[in-house]
Amino acid sequence: MENKILFYLTSSKAFATKVSEETGIPLGEVEIRYFSDGELMVRCLSEVKGKNVFVIQSTGKPSAQTLFELELFVDAVKSAGANKVYACLPYYGYCRQDRISYDGEPISARVVAKVLEAVGVDGVFTIDLHTEEVEKYFDIDIFNLKPFEIYANYFTNKVDAEELVVITPDHGSDDRAIAFGKYFPGCSVGFFTKHRPSPNRSEVLSFTGDVEGKTCIVVDDIIDTCGTINNAIEVLTNKKAKEIFVIGTHAVFSSNARVRGAREVVVSDTIENKVEGVRIISVTKLLSDAIKKC
Repeated sequence: MENKILFYLTSSKAFATKVSEETGIPLGEVEIRYFSDGELMVRCLSEVKGKNVFVIQSTGKPSAQTLFELELFVDAVKSAGANKVYACLPYYGYCRQDRISYDGEPISARVVAKVLEAVGVDGVFTIDLHTEEVEKYFDIDIFNLKPFEIYANYFTNKVDAEELVVITPDHGSDDRAIAFGKYFPGCSVGFFTKHRPSPNRSEVLSFTGDVEGKTCIVVDDIIDTCGTINNAIEVLTNKKAKEIFVIGTHAVFSSNARVRGAREVVVSDTIENKVEGVRIISVTKLLSDAIKKC
């Protein structure tokens, strides 16, 4: 590990510290400060010449700040002679803006990808990317790490696979729910379809599946306003599900939003956001194992 060094920026200190402990790769030092006019200065304080640098930074709220910190720091370590620089984004901000929905919109996920390439990133690691569509916007390597086995291990002794229905809250999470369900032979999968009339608003249209008297696990990648999840829970409750669990990899929880009616809500530590009543499961091992292979 002598030729490797880890850095964390403002959003991912705890995550990076765990990765450092799990990999044995030392943490470098960074200075981040703002000038009186609001401009940002990011400085690398550790020797990086000839080394492979891994920069850990979830690019969530405040997304403009966290992204720009990452961009400036990558340029800094490249200028200081780093061999390769890997951007490790446990949560990839702007990943939901992966296509044009209305005339005049940008494809923001593509913009982020091209900016990271432009500043000199050699490869990207991320966890449970909102859609694999984003991967095609990169001309460099991107590794989308899947946390489903970690979640399955947590639920193994909590549920009976024969009475389990894995729920996808919208079409975009179908593959995610199916991948999770493979760890519970004998379970079934229930599917929601929805229409989103405007950003951060969702309306459940229909549900396919039998949940009466069954245990349900709703599997999604991002919990933000909780509208999609709460709509799903209401429908499942009305259909007489026995109990309902929720998994959401990225704990955004905007504007103090909360999940209502679930027995337990499980999230990962990709976003350092403490939410009362939510169980946090660490997924740092995913990134640690991937970094060891570089």
